[in-house]
Amino acid sequence: MDLRQRILDSYLTREESWGELAKRFRVGVATVDRLIGRWKRTGSLAPKRPGPRPFFRIPDSQLGKVKRLLDAAPDSTTQEIADADVKQTGVGVSRATMGRAFRRLGYTRKKSHSSPPSGGWRRIAAPAGGIWLRPPN
Repeated sequence: MDLRQRILDSYLTREESWGELAKRFRVGVATVDRLIGRWKRTGSLAPKRPGPRPFFRIPDSQLGKVKRLLDAAPDSTTQEIADADVKQTGVGVSRATMGRAFRRLGYTRKKSHSSPPSGGWRRIAAPAGGIWLRPPN
């Protein structure tokens, strides 16, 4: 028998409180609450249908263009690829949107070892937890 049906049957026979039902069936009290509430509203224990599919600002049909931009300039930043895409398509997208398109293409973010280090602060190892130094200009 389905777990949802067993919980409902126990509820209908008034065997236990919701907290005891939750403990007995190893689910949360909120789960029992949602299940009984759904049964009272709809008369069904069937799970809710899944939500809508995600909307992609860069559709699958445009991913080939993004891949060509990436292959042409593999050391470019995500923002540089997004700017190049704007010049090509005329539609602006954010850096985050472009990053999601990279992941959909199967690319991971990996810095090139040939690029110069950033000008930010860096930590130098030391016995007392390290010290922070700014690299020379």
